[in-house]
Amino acid sequence: MADQLSNIVKTKYGDLIPCSGASDYRKKYRCPVDHYDNGNVKSVYLEEPQNIDLPEGTFQAELITFYEDGNVKRIFPLYGQLSAFWSLEEELEFAPYYDFCLDGSSVRIRPQCLYFYPSGKIRSITLWPTDKLEIKTPIGTVITTLGIELHENGSIRSIEPIPGTVITTPFGEVRPFIYKELMLHAEDSSLTFDDKGELTGLSTICSSLEHNGVVIKPSGINSPLSIKIRDKEILVRLNDSDIRINTSLEEVRFR
Repeated sequence: MADQLSNIVKTKYGDLIPCSGASDYRKKYRCPVDHYDNGNVKSVYLEEPQNIDLPEGTFQAELITFYEDGNVKRIFPLYGQLSAFWSLEEELEFAPYYDFCLDGSSVRIRPQCLYFYPSGKIRSITLWPTDKLEIKTPIGTVITTLGIELHENGSIRSIEPIPGTVITTPFGEVRPFIYKELMLHAEDSSLTFDDKGELTGLSTICSSLEHNGVVIKPSGINSPLSIKIRDKEILVRLNDSDIRINTSLEEVRFR
């Protein structure tokens, strides 16, 4: 709840000072404090970056969004407006690095955005567009320039490989890739895994699937071929239509 006298937003993570509304060459035009319909704070755009103590560590925040119950949802360490007056290179000079343990691998990342489960566990880490992450996954080492999504137990939930990556699946080699018009978050990427490390799905605009002589192709950059794997059943989604294939994986091949 915002303190009307001091313009301080009081949260379970401490007092937050929202930006005054005075514009400069870097600040984005955004409401300093947004609320849910019930009056609870939904987001705070801070006057200056502040350190926030969370179960997963202490992180710098310039924009914070909250779940309706008051738990932190997303943290943006920096939230400047890129323009002719403020470049990405200038913004990155102030971007902090943090050490994370991702599925057993220790990595050092400067996150553009951190997304949290209501429990406080990290759900995803989104990278700055100039950065990349090389991470060991259950199907081998993958390089991503978008980021990584995690299960609550810390195992990999999804990852978006760089274009041109080839992975080996039970039904052949495939180039996973989906196009996101705005690469603003690392959730729901083209390779997905369950919390035990099994590959459960992939999406591609670069590969086709063949079954019993029938070839199923992606129909464009905005219509990827999406495949969900459940035991020996494969669910193929294309153009908002579902195709169920109940068969052994040996009868399905990528091409």
